[in-house]
Amino acid sequence: MPASLSPFAPLLVVILLAALAAVVLVLLPVRGRGPGRLRLLVAAVAVAVVGVAGVGLATARPVAPRAAVADPTVDARPSATPSRAPSASPAPVSGASEATVAPTPARLTTGLTAASDLDRTWVAPAGMPTRGREYSVAIPGTVSRFAARPADVYLPPAALVANAPALPVVVLLSGQPASPDSVMTVGSVVRTEDALAAKDHGLAPIVVVPDQLGRPQDNPMCVDGPLGNVSTYILRDVTSWIRGHLRVLPGRDAWAVGGFSEGGTCSIQFATAHPDVFGSFIDVSGERYPTMRTDEVAIQAGFRGSVTAYDRAKPENILRKHGRYVDEQAVFAVGATDTHYGAIMTLMSGKAEAAGITVARYVSPHTGHDWTTASNGFASGIGALYPRFGLAPAGIYLDALVPPAPTA
Repeated sequence: MPASLSPFAPLLVVILLAALAAVVLVLLPVRGRGPGRLRLLVAAVAVAVVGVAGVGLATARPVAPRAAVADPTVDARPSATPSRAPSASPAPVSGASEATVAPTPARLTTGLTAASDLDRTWVAPAGMPTRGREYSVAIPGTVSRFAARPADVYLPPAALVANAPALPVVVLLSGQPASPDSVMTVGSVVRTEDALAAKDHGLAPIVVVPDQLGRPQDNPMCVDGPLGNVSTYILRDVTSWIRGHLRVLPGRDAWAVGGFSEGGTCSIQFATAHPDVFGSFIDVSGERYPTMRTDEVAIQAGFRGSVTAYDRAKPENILRKHGRYVDEQAVFAVGATDTHYGAIMTLMSGKAEAAGITVARYVSPHTGHDWTTASNGFASGIGALYPRFGLAPAGIYLDALVPPAPTA
């Protein structure tokens, strides 16, 4: 049955046919007259309709739910709307401990530097908008010469008033293939930010989603190389544009980078290699290291055949070379049914933690490597960073976007 049809469509057809038969019977000449004969005819038709309807009800089947999006980074709608209270625990993630897969919001420990004191000093003015504003803008590759597509920007309600406060900023990156507006729409970032701001007097981080791909089918792997100088574009062109055009807090503790799938890989690459720029990162279903169809293709296309250069771009090698991190936070997220990226999340979050990074983990119940996981991961990650940003004394969690832990 087509997914758009009601499960009771066969029943409706049967009832219509029964009604038509009744009309025909009434119009046919009936021998004899009198109320007894008429009552008998009406009763017979009614019994037939009820009997056939009962068969229709017994055999009607509900429409099966739509399958999840097979390729998570394709610019498509989320695979499903997460339930508010899952009735069963999600499938375990391969290689993950029981604590790792608990489907609770990511919670970061306190004690690290806060970027601001807005949680104590901010008073929302009268007439402040109830929702933020999203818009598209070109961020030129002035230094990198990278040919990027337009970026997307979200300004929370607190940024839209006179004498707006300087706010934290989160740089988010899409998966591949996708586009910056995918993060805002199917990644639910506009919805997430509006919901977070509604819980905190209009306060939320500014979000900037630049293009790290160039074209949907391209994958420059967030490095400077033959496929484009993406590292320079993000770290110099994009950050300079943000500081020059948006009212943001200047310190590294007010800056975070995050992403989904390929964008998640980029986020750990940038944050671990440049903790002076990003004091936090959100890695949602990221890869272990940047790659293409095969590692050999990646080495030849993106690193001019240099295995040494390729190895330098791998996050675990960046972590090892840097040594112990101080005052760095990370949120790792993955879908509960995504065993492949779940194992990677367990591995890489453990390596980050061993290097001194304060780590929180979030598992999205009943989702795979798809945009629903991205939506939940972004919501959990941004909400968990509120104390870090100085926007609230504790993390903010959204039941509507991040399902609560199931009850026994």
